[in-house]
Amino acid sequence: MENSLQATGFKQRLELLIGAEKPYAWAARIGINKGSFTNMWYKGGVPRMATAQKIAASSGCRLPWLLHGEGAMRDETVAAAELAGDSERGRTARPLDADDDFVPPGVHEEFCFIPRYNLKASAGFGTSASGEQAMFYMAFRRYWVKNYLNASPRDLAVISVKGDSMSGVLEDRDTILVNTAERNPGEGLFVIRIGDDIFVKQLQRLPGGAVQVKSANPLYETFTVDLAGAGAEFEVIGRVVWFGRQIA
Repeated sequence: MENSLQATGFKQRLELLIGAEKPYAWAARIGINKGSFTNMWYKGGVPRMATAQKIAASSGCRLPWLLHGEGAMRDETVAAAELAGDSERGRTARPLDADDDFVPPGVHEEFCFIPRYNLKASAGFGTSASGEQAMFYMAFRRYWVKNYLNASPRDLAVISVKGDSMSGVLEDRDTILVNTAERNPGEGLFVIRIGDDIFVKQLQRLPGGAVQVKSANPLYETFTVDLAGAGAEFEVIGRVVWFGRQIA
């Protein structure tokens, strides 16, 4: 009876790992032969240790959870950036306007992977946007992105902050998550482009089609941009929806 319950639980956990992918295609992709997978999927068998280790390594899950349902599916102490970087090593980075949500092979769809660009939004005197490219991907929980940010993963990008003009709100080297779908300047933190330079600033919409651009650091002056007259020199790239900070 115990072995039967264990097999049933294993099948359910396997279904979680496979997600929407076709079962045999999933098995072939991670290197499980058809006979072994048939035994697990249709006959209720439990895999040998070597096969279980292969599934765990490819799917990023914990072996005790896979075999016995013990503990969490994944080690929550794994840093999101490291997980994304390991999963993406050797892959081509996708642009901001990619048409599909990207999930690296072997990683369950509870995570979405957001491109981390080699770009700094200056909280000071501007940083050139030239040479924009994704260095790696960072993992965020898909549920959090869709239900708390109310955002689509395809609209998100990760960059870093440079400078001290937003000190007290954002600090130098902070990591920020930008929703590029929110480009209508309103009240909040936004990444903007002025000429060839990009900044992260506090914006406030003013009557008459103008935007006030403010810094948190009082050493930096507030200025106003006339949207009608700015033309191609001014652009709102997106709104800052999250930030992360390294301690020490």
